Amino acid sequence: MSTSRLSVAPDPALALVVRIFVGSVTEQFEFPEPVKDDLRLAASELFSGAVEAGDGDLVRFELSTDDGGMELCAGDVGVEHESADLEGWTGRFALIRALFPDADVTGTSVRIRVSLTN
Repeated sequence: MSTSRLSVAPDPALALVVRIFVGSVTEQFEFPEPVKDDLRLAASELFSGAVEAGDGDLVRFELSTDDGGMELCAGDVGVEHESADLEGWTGRFALIRALFPDADVTGTSVRIRVSLTN
């Protein structure tokens, strides 16, 4: 099992850093390009939502791999605001759920699992 972590301030200027992080980690594995793109997009949407929520905490991303696949965990992304039906979050979660129907949203975290057979 391998794990890579990134913690960044919720500053819009750091969105590219998040995409580069997810892209560089996923490039090491034999996922189809569309899956890699979808993971980058999901991470971008989660980060953008955290920026908009404006909680000020660091936003955490963790990519873990094992023989069966990869898991993207995003923490402190402000998902607790989803219940407030913020327009931005509603669209973001619709997109994430469209890409990854089994995404697990719990408290302030989102967990996305991708198997190597996707």
